[in-house]
Amino acid sequence: MPAAHYEPLTALDSWFLYGETPETPLHIGGVYIFEAGSRVAGGRGALGLARTLEERLHLLPRYRQKVKWLPFNLGHPVWVDDPDFDLSYHVRHAALPKPGDEETLRGYAARVYARPLDLRKPPWEITIIEGLEGDRVAMLSKVHHAMVDGISTVDIGALLLDTEPEPAPKPEPPKWEPRPAPTDVEILRDTFFREGPLVQLRQVADRTSAGAREWMSQPWEGAVALARSFLRPSAPLFFNRPIGPHRRLHSITVPLQVFKDLKTKFECTLNDVVLAVIADGLQAWLHRRGEDVPDTVRVFCPVSVRDDSQRFKLGNQVSGMVVELPTGPMPFAERVSRISGTTGDLKRSRQAIAAQSLVELADFAPATLHSLAARLLPSDRPQWVVNMIVTNVPGPQQPFYTGGALLVDVWPFVPVYHSLGLNIALTSYNGNISIGLQADRDLVPDLADFAAALQKSVAGAAGLEDRPAKRSPRKPAASRAAGRRQGSPPSRRGSPAPRRSSGRAARKPSS
Repeated sequence: MPAAHYEPLTALDSWFLYGETPETPLHIGGVYIFEAGSRVAGGRGALGLARTLEERLHLLPRYRQKVKWLPFNLGHPVWVDDPDFDLSYHVRHAALPKPGDEETLRGYAARVYARPLDLRKPPWEITIIEGLEGDRVAMLSKVHHAMVDGISTVDIGALLLDTEPEPAPKPEPPKWEPRPAPTDVEILRDTFFREGPLVQLRQVADRTSAGAREWMSQPWEGAVALARSFLRPSAPLFFNRPIGPHRRLHSITVPLQVFKDLKTKFECTLNDVVLAVIADGLQAWLHRRGEDVPDTVRVFCPVSVRDDSQRFKLGNQVSGMVVELPTGPMPFAERVSRISGTTGDLKRSRQAIAAQSLVELADFAPATLHSLAARLLPSDRPQWVVNMIVTNVPGPQQPFYTGGALLVDVWPFVPVYHSLGLNIALTSYNGNISIGLQADRDLVPDLADFAAALQKSVAGAAGLEDRPAKRSPRKPAASRAAGRRQGSPPSRRGSPAPRRSSGRAARKPSS
């Protein structure tokens, strides 16, 4: 019989579990849109994604693991193999009602994202959605933030997708046998005797010594800058109120070259341009709503500290900075200049290094305190540190396929939380940047207007009309039909076609 096996969660990973409530599920993910059919004879197309997952899931052992809690939170939770793992529970199918446009897809995705994941099972799920205009197929992904951060999500996508329409031959996947979980006593014994505070202290010291030596050349500059940003309250916006259980989603896609041209024009970073577009769009949107527009809006920008040695490793490797965006009326050139100066100062102050050091030191706090801290966050008054989260994750710049079907577009989403009723996620893919907006449905009823303001800000800054995002050439109808006939996934043969409902999208487990 194999030995008992478990993998501990870090303090940061655990926080995403402690901080979750039924109204504030803490999963991340996105909507992936694939073209119809397949570009290769006999290809499965995107409808065969469940079969592809079945063949490659052994590359992602964490996706067969669930959370095991320790009694009284005497230690952080651990990952253990799920002996009852059933892939069909995690891979669902749905069909959009007509007309199957992107607005309908966003509405369906918002309802799915509002539902928490079941933490008694491996905390992830995907939904394969048919009925999208042009016979396209969408995949909706939800993964708990305790499992992954944005960068590792991109890496995992690269594992599951192919760089060519014709996938490379894959060997037969090995038979999976769940390893037995240890008892609570065994885990606690390891925690307090084998991996006690002195061992943990040495590990943290080893990880941080190089950065600490550099940081100590300016001993407290980064820490002081970070502390000041958290002690100085921000003016709440209309969506900085306690959120409810319902969500609203929107997204826009812009050619990456437009942002690169703006970066060159204003001699700044790509991220500075992104933040300037968000500040510009916010100013216009708030003004149009008749809101009092503040001079600055404070956003938290996660910063990945993952290096190449940590590719494909799950868990969170992030730090972050608090950035004040100028939202008063001003030309775009002045706005981006101010942001560039601010982000430069934050980098020089090593605020991200300070935040990462605090994250690592958090491992010393007893798990019970982490749990209590998350649950004691005030839910009856506005957020007082930042107004929103803006996360920007670079993605692959070459096309990806599944079953011979091209991945056309990606909509990223980051959860809203507490009184952060609107958050923004960006990712780049194959020559485009996609901006995903997730908001509390009731606090932000006009999310589409904010998306339009961002689109107008990009066009105005670039000095051109709205330029459509680069799309792959659509195959002729006859060719698409042939691709669909060739691309029927084996796992669906002999089973009835998914029903299309006249109301909301129907959902059923995959076979």
